[in-house]
Amino acid sequence: MVKKTAALAFRNFKRKVWGGHQPDFLIVGAQKSGTTSLFSYLQEREGFLGSLPKEVHFFDREDNYKKGFGWYESHFIKPPGKNGLHYEASPTYLFRPKVPERLYEYNPTLKIIILLREPISRAYSAWNMYRQWSEEGFVPWAIQNDPYGRKESRIYQVFFKNGCPSFSDYINIEMDLINEGDAEDEPTLLRRGIYKPQIERYIDAFGSKRVLVLGFNELKTAPETVLKKCYDFLGVPCSELSKTPPGEIKNKRTYPSNISPEDLKTLQEWYAPANDDLFNYLGYRPDW
Repeated sequence: MVKKTAALAFRNFKRKVWGGHQPDFLIVGAQKSGTTSLFSYLQEREGFLGSLPKEVHFFDREDNYKKGFGWYESHFIKPPGKNGLHYEASPTYLFRPKVPERLYEYNPTLKIIILLREPISRAYSAWNMYRQWSEEGFVPWAIQNDPYGRKESRIYQVFFKNGCPSFSDYINIEMDLINEGDAEDEPTLLRRGIYKPQIERYIDAFGSKRVLVLGFNELKTAPETVLKKCYDFLGVPCSELSKTPPGEIKNKRTYPSNISPEDLKTLQEWYAPANDDLFNYLGYRPDW
């Protein structure tokens, strides 16, 4: 606690001394798709100034949004003698329908980077994150403090209150919610992998030239190729290539086992139409 308090005090001091700035671009998701790694890879290069912290969660959370743009921009600071593009990476921005419009109203010249992960592996990775948190007894603040004002969030009820369900059981839980026409956002491990409408909202708002879609597998196996695409997209001269070894995806967790063949088949069939819609919309298949 003392270390966290000291770190917060130092961060606030830097904001006060160095001031705040508007971001130049955002990494908006998807969740569990390598946003932390891409944020870190760019932060290591000259010409990029990442936010403090990496995930500001301003445009998706009402408690932060009501604090105003000054509060938001205080997370983007320029240390003395350094110049570069300011950016943040809040992976929930992609899924929340209200975010693209809010971003456009804030700054229509923003550029948007989207990372996609194959939706079955993305869902399994998200479930595994909740499983580990539940087993460790760790409940994140955003889950403890339900945005709907209830005493217990739906995520807490499903993953934490009585222990985390198996992945097979979780599939049934969300499928039931979908079949019932449940209007609540969470839990959405499966629905977050229906990418086309999420991307479409950003392209409708900003135009296709201001939105870059990348793949998780390409970031994992060829990070410098992905960084080159980011440099070109952002109009930054490309430099310092071949310094990032492949395979160093951050926040990677150990799985208890592989996904079962039955669950894999169920989700392959369920995602097939949505994936086809995405590929047709983009005009290519992301290396995800």
